[in-house]
Amino acid sequence: MKTHILAIGILAIALVVTGAEPKSEVKDAIKKLENQSGYSWVFTPKTVGSEAAAKQGPIQGKTQKDGTVWLKGTSGDNSFEAAAKGTKYAVNYAGEWMTVDEDDEATASIARRLKAVKGPLETAGELLGKAGALKMEPAGLYSGDLTAEGAKELFGKLGKRAAEAEKAQGSIQFWVKDGLLTKYEYTLKGKITVGADKKEVDLSRTVTVEFKEVGTTQVTLPEELKKKLS
Repeated sequence: MKTHILAIGILAIALVVTGAEPKSEVKDAIKKLENQSGYSWVFTPKTVGSEAAAKQGPIQGKTQKDGTVWLKGTSGDNSFEAAAKGTKYAVNYAGEWMTVDEDDEATASIARRLKAVKGPLETAGELLGKAGALKMEPAGLYSGDLTAEGAKELFGKLGKRAAEAEKAQGSIQFWVKDGLLTKYEYTLKGKITVGADKKEVDLSRTVTVEFKEVGTTQVTLPEELKKKLS
């Protein structure tokens, strides 16, 4: 009887450890990438069910361990270039760098948008925290669903109508190679109501972030810009 109870106890512990291991490995892979001297990344959003979908383009980024970030992307027919260090942000407007600030009414919206995309590893950690159990698949892929609460919270950030949605669902995938996070992708889905007749429309957003040039990326900024961000 004692042997039987001991075996059950060992099995229960093994199940708990096995269930926690994939998330722990992904967490370590995020931390390992964070500790590198620098890395480049590409943020690619795709939204279906919203007019904003046509206005979105990929964003290229470079990040150094000292907190310096460089960004370049497109929004509709316009392209932009931006940089950040710590909590300070700047954008290249007509060939000149100007600072933007969350506390400045005129530039607050720009600063918030930059803040939302400048930290891809911070986002990866947030997604991991909102994920349920992950399963490990071949080729270093870890996949799973976001919790109902986590999916609803993230979906609500897609806009006012999305924030009013009663529920949402989401999934997440992480790719790890040699102990480093190389890519992640998440999808959010829900229903929003539009128009005077409160018509329900399916809204989904998929974001893919890929990392490259790990340990070799360097962010080179003009001296004028360094002073603005210091």
